[in-house]
Amino acid sequence: MWGLGGSPLRPRILLLSIPPFLLALQLLIIGSRLPRAARARSRPQDQDGAVAFSVLSIEPERSERRRGTAVREEVREDLRDAGRVYVDENEMHERQIGPGELEVQLWAAATPSFTAEVNRIVTYINTPQLNCSKVLSPERTLASSSRWMLCAEEWLLPAADRLCVAYSFSMDGGDKDFLETVSRLGCEIHCFDPSNSNASGGCHGNSLASNCGDRGRVSKHKMWLEWRAQKRRGRKARGDLGRASRTLANIMAALGHHTVHFLYADLLSAEWRVFQNWIEAGTLQHVRHLVATIHLHWAGFEVGGSDEEVLRYWYSVLWGLQASGLKLVHSSAGESHAVLKQAVANAYSSYTLSWVNTHH
Repeated sequence: MWGLGGSPLRPRILLLSIPPFLLALQLLIIGSRLPRAARARSRPQDQDGAVAFSVLSIEPERSERRRGTAVREEVREDLRDAGRVYVDENEMHERQIGPGELEVQLWAAATPSFTAEVNRIVTYINTPQLNCSKVLSPERTLASSSRWMLCAEEWLLPAADRLCVAYSFSMDGGDKDFLETVSRLGCEIHCFDPSNSNASGGCHGNSLASNCGDRGRVSKHKMWLEWRAQKRRGRKARGDLGRASRTLANIMAALGHHTVHFLYADLLSAEWRVFQNWIEAGTLQHVRHLVATIHLHWAGFEVGGSDEEVLRYWYSVLWGLQASGLKLVHSSAGESHAVLKQAVANAYSSYTLSWVNTHH
């Protein structure tokens, strides 16, 4: 086929058709490389015979991730702010900030052995973990022979311009010397005894609503220690405990105390479960000095198992106290030589142990 001037028309038509073909091929290649979400949005939608146009984003997935991350961070920040607003004093005391569940230690020997477990506990009790150059002990007794001892290093005692707080849990009057000692230190003292109906300073019954403790003065409360965490039943007014036994954290919160500098406890075989509660709830970080009597003549309240298992549990509790920051500074033995109703020549039925917290 020839055109004007004698030139062939077919080669010219082929040359003119090459650029559109290359453009279509280029669009096809680029479209195959776009992200899937972009191709889905770029596909024209026919509505009533009309063609809908879409705007393609080069990096749609990345931009969405950035927007989603920003939103999530704003939500997290809002939740953190809300949490700070609604945490009250009682919740701070009850929050478990300790090591969690009690860590049960390995057996003292390759197989469960009563003798091996007893010897391990006796070794722990008779080995002080901190030597104090200055001590406070009951008057009229030598420190080495006293029932208890307080480490009186300056860095372990409350500052003179700060409030000193002391608690005592006793039902037999064995805390008399302890109360006299902390009274001379000018502490605000609170005694807890569920069998005592007499109260001083207006603190009657099981109410802690009146924080009537003054420096050097003893306030008595008809109340005892509980090791079970109470279930929440609505918000109560400060000091309204509503029952004759509460956890140490609850009592401290009700009295408005963040720290107990000196704590005396003879809990008559309830100490093992109470200690476990203190360990698991992290309460011990708020106790500076602890004097407590442990009883070995029977397993204790809500403690069961074979004799070997009970001894292993006791040692695990003692280890948990140490892991919480308490260092043993003094021990004093009781009288009889019965452990879990068995005669043991090198052990006693009870010990009064004195610890100091070095993690403050």
